[in-house]
Amino acid sequence: MSLTGIKHSVRLLSLAQLRKLDEWLHELIRRAEESERARRLPSHKETMAERSLDNKTYRLESIRCGKENCKCARGKLHGPYWYSYTSVEDKVTSQYIGKSLHKALENRIRGQDLRPE
Repeated sequence: MSLTGIKHSVRLLSLAQLRKLDEWLHELIRRAEESERARRLPSHKETMAERSLDNKTYRLESIRCGKENCKCARGKLHGPYWYSYTSVEDKVTSQYIGKSLHKALENRIRGQDLRPE
């Protein structure tokens, strides 16, 4: 069936049928997008280390910048760089820190790691 034929058939549906079709299409699109993401290049980040402190997660990551002709497209990732991740109202935000953590932050994380549980 052609797209024109599909459009014509859809116009004949009731409101309830249109809502069911809409729900089905959204689910179909979501699955297609997930499948497409899975087929893309390997993750653009590789985590080398991870630490948590004060409701933040700190990760040392090597990254892929996404430029087609860059060295990272051939496997040599940039970094590693430190990032902090915070969850606010079910949304995760990240912040670039740099090549190294600030000494005070590093000492607090190291001190937390040494505490008995």
